[in-house]
Amino acid sequence: MSEFENRYDEHLRRIYKWNVFGLILSWVIWGLFQSMADPYFQLYAYELGATPVILGVISFVSTITLGFSRIVGGYVADKYGRKKIVVYMTGLFSFSFLIYAFAPNWTWLIIAAFLSNVALLYQPALWSIEADSTPKELRGKLFSLYHFLPDIISSFSPLLAIYFISRYTFVPAIRFIYFLCFVSGVAAATIRGIFLKETLLKHEALDDKTLKFGEAYRVALRFMKEKLLHVILVDVTVSVALSMTFLTSIYSVVFLGVSEIGWGYISSFSRFLALLFLMPFGFLIDKIGRKPILVVSTLSSLFGCFLLFAAPYMTFKPFILALIAVSLMSIGNFVYFTAITTIITDLVPLELRGRVNSIAGLIINLVSSIATLAAGLIYSLIGPNIPYLIATITMLFAISIILLKLRETK
Repeated sequence: MSEFENRYDEHLRRIYKWNVFGLILSWVIWGLFQSMADPYFQLYAYELGATPVILGVISFVSTITLGFSRIVGGYVADKYGRKKIVVYMTGLFSFSFLIYAFAPNWTWLIIAAFLSNVALLYQPALWSIEADSTPKELRGKLFSLYHFLPDIISSFSPLLAIYFISRYTFVPAIRFIYFLCFVSGVAAATIRGIFLKETLLKHEALDDKTLKFGEAYRVALRFMKEKLLHVILVDVTVSVALSMTFLTSIYSVVFLGVSEIGWGYISSFSRFLALLFLMPFGFLIDKIGRKPILVVSTLSSLFGCFLLFAAPYMTFKPFILALIAVSLMSIGNFVYFTAITTIITDLVPLELRGRVNSIAGLIINLVSSIATLAAGLIYSLIGPNIPYLIATITMLFAISIILLKLRETK
């Protein structure tokens, strides 16, 4: 390593604890309220007049907008730095919750979805701070920690939502929860402004080089083609499978017959159970490698998808079936995203992370947006459980790519 690289590495090791603290604290405060709203968004939209097809349209608008927002955000993160865009756009994102809170019908939810996903152009910068602030020998543990502490608290959020729903009835309670998301989002932006430290020094930034927007992304694309092709293929395949399951709350409540209160218990328990598995698997990612954990996580999701597909043909109580299936999917998803993030961080150099993350996000969002639209149509026209069969088959394909094509990066 050059003298500059040694000093840069020393700089990152000196500030990473501040960034870990700032990110986790903001996620703890904000995630508590977002996790109250998230499990009930589809049911809230349904009460405001949305159908499964309309929910697919809302998801399509969200993912397409997010994908192109990340392209801009990735360039800004690598050219001007990470911190400012994270702080300013966190504030803008929090304001979108006011639209969710006061929406008179489902059409306003599309406006809110568009605004919130424009604001999420800060995600590549946020991911870059997260990755920059994670020494390689600690990546599995720290990426698990980033999610474990905030999510262990927010795993109880659906229980708080149940309390509000029981007291105020469904729609007024969800409106109040979205208002709390706005207030806590402003608090999160303030915390990030105070504690986060910039990780991209002037020497590494694009404004110290001659690369313009187009050329900067061509460099990133060449790198991805050479180093990340099979990783992106796995991630896209898993994302298609997960997109097929995006109507799980509607499927569980409207089709299987689980109550709204019961769905809250399922959301809370499955999230808490997934977190109990997250930290041990984080240690295993560092100990035995990334690839075996990817296989285990996708298998867990596969079995969850298959159970939901088979639920109409089984005699077990819908609540028990949904609880087991959603828990398996939650465990698989939490562990999968920790492992795949660790692999990408292993392979992508610091100065490319903003652009690579945004390109990967755009690819996944474009594919996922089409998959969610297809899932809404399949749910309505062919059968509510058929998307889960497609998800099961797609997960099998992802596992075969992991086993045959993906190399270990530990």
